[in-house]
This record gives sequence, C-alpha cells and structure tokens, in this order.
Amino acid sequence: MRPKVFVVEGRNDFSRLKQLYPDIFILTTNGSAILDSTLDALIELDKTHDIILFLDPDYAGERIRKILSKKLKNIFHAFIEQDKAYSKNRKKIGVEHAKKEDIELALNHIKMTHEISHSDIDMHFLYESKLIGQKDSKKLRVYLSNELHLGHVNGKTLLDRLIQFNINKKQVLEVLKCNIKQKKDLDKTF
Repeated sequence: MRPKVFVVEGRNDFSRLKQLYPDIFILTTNGSAILDSTLDALIELDKTHDIILFLDPDYAGERIRKILSKKLKNIFHAFIEQDKAYSKNRKKIGVEHAKKEDIELALNHIKMTHEISHSDIDMHFLYESKLIGQKDSKKLRVYLSNELHLGHVNGKTLLDRLIQFNINKKQVLEVLKCNIKQKKDLDKTF
C-alpha cells in the first residue's frame, strides 16, 4: 500500500486537517494559482504516493481539481458537501469550516479515479433518469451526488464523475429508487 498525500487549498484547511489527524501528510496549493514548484512536487510524489484531493466545494476548488487530475496519475478524490462547508456567517466556504464528522464522512468515502472505466452511463441515461433536462433535475442531482459522495455537480460534471469513478446505471438507479421510496414515505406521513 502506497503512502498518502492529502492536497488542500490553504493553510486554514491544512490546520483543520492537522487538528483532526496530526500524522497525515498534507500539501497546500496556496489557492487556485498553483505554483510550478507545488505542481512539480506533486508530480514527483505521484510516483510513490497516492494523491488525495480534498478541495473546497467551490469554483476555485473544482478548478484546482481539474488541473491536478490532468497532471497526476494516482489520484483519489474526497468531497465535502457544499452545505457542510460554509462558515458560521455563511459568507465563506471551505474544508476549514466543516465539522469533524463531516470531514470524517468525506474521508471515509474517498473515490478512486479509474483510467479505464467500465461505467455504462451516458447522457441519454441521465436524461431518462431525470438527472438532467427536467424541472427538478438539480434537486435530484444534489441528492444522488450526496449519496454517492461525488461533490457538487452540474449535469456534465455528474456524467464525468460517474464514468471516472466507474459507477454504473444499476448503482445510480438503486440510489434514485431509495429517493422515491423516501418521498412516498413522507407523503404517507402527512
């Protein structure tokens, strides 16, 4: 088993993770402008370590995730739900603001990137499953994404992540079936 390197955006994220897990190896990108020296260090570490991207659930975090995913091979992803990463005044979003149990949940559901995917999911399936192009598609995507620990997604990102993480139609339909059952149970209650 290869050692792990956790990649976070800033020093506050670093401090938060060190507070919870003092012995883990963490590198920071120092925001969305990744320094060449940081990228070079990660490329070198990628040869001997598994790189776990644990970035903020916002535009900058997604940008960093995409850049590093293109440059590195041994990538894993940990996602924290957006609503779990807001500051108390709800003006900032980041890993540093998350509660201990939400960070633990994210790190217990790390997703591995598969270079060769056996996923049978395509855009047509997402449309048929009402995950795109429908009135309540966004709500359904949020539900699915939270259940599968995929991070914040739009339709295209959902497709990319389902394929990237080797998730198939059967798995998606099982999660969606649970959502339908929950709604029916709520309707019976009221």
